Amino acid sequence: MSQRVFDRLEATGKLPTPPGVVLQLLELTRRNDVSAREIADTLGQDPALAAKILRFANSPMAGVSREVTSLQHAVALMGTRGVKMTALSFAVLGSSEARHCNGFNEEQFAVQSIGCGVAAKLLAEEIGVGSGQEAFMAGLLSQLGRAVLAIGVPTEYAEVLAKAQQIPRDLPPLEIASLGDAYPTVSSQLLRSWNIPEGLCIAIERMLQSDDHEADPQTGSPVPPLAKVLQAAEVASGIICPDVKGEQPTPEGFLQAAKTLLGIDSDRCAELMSAIASEIENTRTTLEMSEGKMRSPEDIQNEVRERIAEISLAMHIENQTMAEQKEDLMRRATTDALTGVGNRVAFDARLSLELERAARSGAPFALLMMDVDRFKTFNDTYGHQAGDRVLQTVARVLDSNIRKVDYVARYGGEEFAVVAPEATVEGVSVLAERLRRTVEETSVAWEGEKLSVTISIGAAVYTDIVDESDAADIIKCADTQLYAAKGAGRNRVCTVVNGKPLSEVVGASAS
Repeated sequence: MSQRVFDRLEATGKLPTPPGVVLQLLELTRRNDVSAREIADTLGQDPALAAKILRFANSPMAGVSREVTSLQHAVALMGTRGVKMTALSFAVLGSSEARHCNGFNEEQFAVQSIGCGVAAKLLAEEIGVGSGQEAFMAGLLSQLGRAVLAIGVPTEYAEVLAKAQQIPRDLPPLEIASLGDAYPTVSSQLLRSWNIPEGLCIAIERMLQSDDHEADPQTGSPVPPLAKVLQAAEVASGIICPDVKGEQPTPEGFLQAAKTLLGIDSDRCAELMSAIASEIENTRTTLEMSEGKMRSPEDIQNEVRERIAEISLAMHIENQTMAEQKEDLMRRATTDALTGVGNRVAFDARLSLELERAARSGAPFALLMMDVDRFKTFNDTYGHQAGDRVLQTVARVLDSNIRKVDYVARYGGEEFAVVAPEATVEGVSVLAERLRRTVEETSVAWEGEKLSVTISIGAAVYTDIVDESDAADIIKCADTQLYAAKGAGRNRVCTVVNGKPLSEVVGASAS
């Protein structure tokens, strides 16, 4: 990186200085006892500058609620600091020393500076950051470094501007690579040399950090809110008053800056951009400045609204796609790939959920465990692909014959489970027998043959209050009944109610 350009300009005495009247004003305002009359008399020595200050004092940008008829009146209403900053700003904008820098358009620079100031004022007022008048001055003076570079190193800066036009890029990185400083840094350093308040200098200096850094890498101090306002304001100004200084800001860029930096929502951005464009035009007219390149408020508002609609549609499509992808991932994570019913993970979650509900409500609960009879022999005889077809068929039969509130899952291998909330003893008996019979009656077509299988079912029914922590015991209980059904000859149902075999429960009720 080359030596910092500000240091070079300072060492060679090439830094620009304000006109004599403004220098006198800067000296005067260092005194605590300076009067409004002294400031007014000093400004009166430059009729053109005095006229601009009066016109500005009567514009909405000054924030003065009554008509200003004299310089002394302007000083009283705008304050010493406000008048000093206004005079300095207009003196800088009125300079014509940058005409020797090819590619630097002085008229457009002046309009853009006003644009940045107007945008900063309206944005600061929108989010309630500091004084609108101070934000206006900060925005206006933040661009000062561009003029300093055009005046101090016209040949080198012309090369930087040419690179920015040939390969659209942000201007500050090119300035830093070629000159050692970006224009906001040059602006802040020059303003410090003129004894401008430090808070304003820091905000200008750090306006390029506000999108990437929440703290100063050297001091650790957070980015001032005004710095974030200035960055968003520069984007807005670049859209309304376009230049050829590099990659042009876009409505999308302003929407992002307004949201991330200032917390302003997209719908409000279109109205703000229209208001900013209107105020830039009003201020330019009030100050009798050249029009430069400006876009109409209506054009700006319409484009921003179009971009908002496009972004909203894109976000809706993206969100919808993400929701579909999430739903698909959830389905894959909880579905058995072979059979299409719930997998073991989904079964564990559903069992826990239904046990919690049963414990809370006191409703009855049942779990059915079932196994395809002699499945290993079937696989050995017909092959694993035929076995897969059987499992798929059994899963489909089970899923088609349970209640809407029930849940079927593949527990593992050829074993399935049905979670049956709020199921009575009679209801479980009917459900289990329906499942057993339907599987037995369903044939499986395989290579020209009609194959069939049976299932054995173990059911555990609880009419007493269950505890959600009893899941393992309930599974064990149903599994025990499953093996009892297999031991009794397969293709049958064995049931326990509150831990007792169904036959004992029936006998007890009959006696």
